Amino acid sequence: MMSLSQWRKATLSVVALLAIAGAGSSRAADICEALALHDVPSLDDPASILKKGQRDEAVTQYRVNKKTGLTSLCSHGGSCYPTYVIENGRKVEALRLTNCKVGARDSFQDPDETFYAVDVIRALIPPKQLAIDDLDNKLLDLGLCSACAGNAAYTYVNKPASPCAGLVRRVLAGDAAALEKLKNGSDICN
Repeated sequence: MMSLSQWRKATLSVVALLAIAGAGSSRAADICEALALHDVPSLDDPASILKKGQRDEAVTQYRVNKKTGLTSLCSHGGSCYPTYVIENGRKVEALRLTNCKVGARDSFQDPDETFYAVDVIRALIPPKQLAIDDLDNKLLDLGLCSACAGNAAYTYVNKPASPCAGLVRRVLAGDAAALEKLKNGSDICN
């Protein structure tokens, strides 16, 4: 088991490496969550209902329908849920972001909807979770698959002396061969 001082040192080294490597400071991969304040059906599948009190995880996008004004939050690998529902004839907030905020408008042009990013509120995220998310984002930017980046980031932060962490350090230092090994699903990070 890693001591607290070893964990702090490992976390600080992740943050330093990511600063050097140019990781985004607020981009969300899978860290943003929304809390259901009321039962809310998915826009994609109305039978899929997020119940009051449940959390929608991996929120990556905020959308506004250009015709109706309907706003929704969408999750990576999940569904889109409206942020408001009609209850007893009144419009009530159904979903609230808990650790992120609506960010900049996406440049993607869609005839029906306007897309916005969601930005992490870094002060609301535990440092270890933030370090994993920052590294996950950086590895995704380098072209790793989602599962590959997630596994490598988690292992790097939680097991800094592991062979996987060594490979990731090489990738962050600009080693192209290490990047190709990691992209090809290196078994040492699974």
